Amino acid sequence: MLLNNFTPEARVALAGFRLEKLAPEHAEADFAAVRGSAERIRHVFGPDNGWPSAALSFAENLADLQRHAAEFEERRAFNYALFSAEGQDYLGCLYLKPIKSRLEHDARRERFRAQLFFWLSEAGLKVLSEDQVLSTLQAWLARDWPWPAGAVACPGRAQSWPDWAALAEAKR
Repeated sequence: MLLNNFTPEARVALAGFRLEKLAPEHAEADFAAVRGSAERIRHVFGPDNGWPSAALSFAENLADLQRHAAEFEERRAFNYALFSAEGQDYLGCLYLKPIKSRLEHDARRERFRAQLFFWLSEAGLKVLSEDQVLSTLQAWLARDWPWPAGAVACPGRAQSWPDWAALAEAKR
């Protein structure tokens, strides 16, 4: 997913919320949001994914944010913190990353350039709906990123988890 000739914005104002490149400076707000919303967001990355674990520590979360910041700088993945439109309230996170698979040949990598995941905290759900965030993010990606329409998958949202799994074996 390395984007050699494209540098995404580190801060973006969208309809109803703001994005900031996810970084260690968000550690306290992120950790509070993750811990306070853990049960609801536990399977954002897949039905068998257990993040965040009940035992997630602040240090582990901080290490995740450091890794995400490095991925952004290296253009391997693009992770953002979601804030209220005024920028004061931490509402969740989004992750724009390459398609990872244990399969040698995964048709999803041929069909999509990236996959998008996001979660909203309990506070975020009081301000935004997940459908509103999804449609706003899809419009932003189509408008401001160098990929053709439909090139970013949204597993668990635009594609159900069973459909996402089936796409791995799909013929082009």
